[in-house]
Amino acid sequence: MRKTVAIVLAGAAMSAVLTTPAVAASSGGDPMCSPGRTKLVWSTKSKPWVVTHKRRVEHFTTDPAKKTFKVDKIAEVKASVTATAGGKIVLASLEGAIGLELKAEGKVTNKKSESVTYSMTKYDTYIYYSGTKKAKGYYTQYRCDRGTKWIKTGRYGKAQSWTTPTEGGVRCGTKPPKSSLAAVVKKKYC
Repeated sequence: MRKTVAIVLAGAAMSAVLTTPAVAASSGGDPMCSPGRTKLVWSTKSKPWVVTHKRRVEHFTTDPAKKTFKVDKIAEVKASVTATAGGKIVLASLEGAIGLELKAEGKVTNKKSESVTYSMTKYDTYIYYSGTKKAKGYYTQYRCDRGTKWIKTGRYGKAQSWTTPTEGGVRCGTKPPKSSLAAVVKKKYC
């Protein structure tokens, strides 16, 4: 089954067409192949969680407590493009290929500490955190040659960005969902 997504930047005449590598290899039978049109084909895509801020707190008092904690920065993620094609088109294409809403080139996660308010109700160790998904991929650009087939243009590059931050707290004695940032935090810091 062919998977094709078209991205058109608001008000711009430029567009990027995304396809799977199998479609990129097809020739004249591709109805999206219009002379002069280009597309980016992504490889080695990833979108792991990155913990950007954390604080470890032990709670062994007799009463539940609700406090605001300062969580210190431990990492940062920057949106960047190393490209031989326009940066805005590359990030828009990566956004469509990876299925996440991404920050624009040059944006960086919070470089300062953050505050997280959370309740502690049981004796345990708690980790308060903030983090994001880091999207990354490598691309090759193709151009439609006379409306018959896609050919490599010799342009390629890589891009990375990040999503809206996620924050929260996890009690080390719990089992958060495996796909959550809380699960990553628990495994790494509890």
